[in-house]
Amino acid sequence: MIRFANTEYLYLLLFLVVFILIFWLYNIWRKKARKRFGDERIVNSLIPNESVSKPYIKFIVITIAFVLIVIGIINPQVGSKLEKVKREGIDLMLVLDVSNSMLAEDIKPNRLERSKMAISSLVNKLEGDRIGIIIFAGNAYKQLPLTTDYAAARLFSPSLIQR
Repeated sequence: MIRFANTEYLYLLLFLVVFILIFWLYNIWRKKARKRFGDERIVNSLIPNESVSKPYIKFIVITIAFVLIVIGIINPQVGSKLEKVKREGIDLMLVLDVSNSMLAEDIKPNRLERSKMAISSLVNKLEGDRIGIIIFAGNAYKQLPLTTDYAAARLFSPSLIQR
């Protein structure tokens, strides 16, 4: 999406028509002045290194610079539009102990693996809810901030054991 902050300055582009008209009239006046000055062959011999294309290139560069200045003044803005979206659901923060005590095998295969399976099955059942994961073993770390990106949650849940 593109929008302009100062659209009132777009009228400056109308000066391009005036610039082109002035340049065209100047070229006509210049050619007539050269003919009045003297014979065309003699005038050309007096200025042998005169460039035919340089005035046109100069005019084009100045015109492009003017257009770019006007574009800068009108301040084009490109980006996404922020919209307020009403979302229904809950924010769910899962807190998981990853200390060595979770490696006890009183539950098969062990407590940590069983917790990871429970998190994975919970993530698969969520729809429209935000989920976050905090792990701790002495110190707590935010493993996954609140998000609706369930693929990221599935990605982070198997890595919980890697401390």
